[in-house]
Amino acid sequence: MKEYKTGNSTVIVHSPLWALSDAEQERWVKEETEKGTVVLAEIRKAIKDCYKR
Repeated sequence: MKEYKTGNSTVIVHSPLWALSDAEQERWVKEETEKGTVVLAEIRKAIKDCYKR
């Protein structure tokens, strides 16, 4: 679990990806994106939607 505070918001991430190094995380995301993993596309869209104000 990793917790981030941004402004008045707290984001808690429950993911085994946090055990990976930055380089390993980047490689994993790249590989999954190339596979067409739908969840990553949905996460990107959700993040973009949060910043569309």
